[in-house]
Order: sequence, then structure tokens, then C-alpha cells
Amino acid sequence: MKKNLILRIIGIGMFHAFLYLYLVPFVIYPKFGNNGFKFAVAVAIIISIAVLGTLFIRKKNNRREK
Repeated sequence: MKKNLILRIIGIGMFHAFLYLYLVPFVIYPKFGNNGFKFAVAVAIIISIAVLGTLFIRKKNNRREK
């Protein structure tokens, strides 16, 4: 369980690093401007919440089976 949590947090960190260090400044911002930046931030936050949420859903289902 802890291994999954650590891997997911590292994965989210890598996703955010790629997004904010490359994708947003060099691809999204020049093409779409400030609205594109806001949209990219919103999508990143939603994806992060969804990935962490799946961890708690799996934990909840395992308790019911036992």
C-alpha cells in the first residue's frame, strides 16, 4: 500500500514537472495565452485529484472483501 502511494505521488510530481517546466511555457502559453494556462492548471489539478482518489477507492473496496 505504501509503495503504491509513493509511486503515485512520484508520478504526479513528474507529471506536474513536465507540465509546468515544458508543456505550459513552450507549447500552451504561446499558442493559447493566459486562458490556456488556466485551463492547463485546472486539468492538472483534476488529474492529480483523480489519481489520488483511486488510491482511496481501492482501499475502501479491499475492506469490504475481507
